[in-house]
Amino acid sequence: MKKNTDELKHRILDTAVALFIEKGIAGVTTRDVTEQLGLSRSHIYHYFSNWQALSLAALERFMAQEIAQFTREAEELAPEQQLLRLAEIYLPDSVDATWKLYDSLWQMAANNEVWAALAEKNIASWSALIGGMIQQGVEQQRFHTADAARVTRQLSAMLNGYAEVLSITPSAEKHRQAMMDITAFIRLALRPASGGQR
Repeated sequence: MKKNTDELKHRILDTAVALFIEKGIAGVTTRDVTEQLGLSRSHIYHYFSNWQALSLAALERFMAQEIAQFTREAEELAPEQQLLRLAEIYLPDSVDATWKLYDSLWQMAANNEVWAALAEKNIASWSALIGGMIQQGVEQQRFHTADAARVTRQLSAMLNGYAEVLSITPSAEKHRQAMMDITAFIRLALRPASGGQR
């Protein structure tokens, strides 16, 4: 029974995210979700206290899945390749519906403390992931820095800055230039040892 309950709850959340990507967070209503799933409002609000609670849970699940997916993908890479792979997928090189979703989140966060807390949590999660990669590289003596926390903040800021710019008018050439800049920063700030995968 619990499995069926969890499956329905996840379907509701995933449907909400798909609609957010299509219409933007502010453009989606409870009715959109119920019509998409063929459910009544009472079904929806059996699991969530209100529309904002559903929306926040949907975004939180989606963003956690993105981080988990990248973590699995990068675990076999050496630290420098992990950072470069993260940058490669983090920065859009074409029109990206996911970044439109994040842009919608930032707009909500600018005017609502609860949404702002979710945005901050997501930023902190990506920063922690980057920091873990850098620390792993330091421990393996593949990176060399006296202040891993500072480099983490700097690289996180670079990624978010480039991502925001590229999300407006993305192109393969802009993506390539951003990757060159980030690669140069990693090599300047962390002085990675030569070598490929472990």
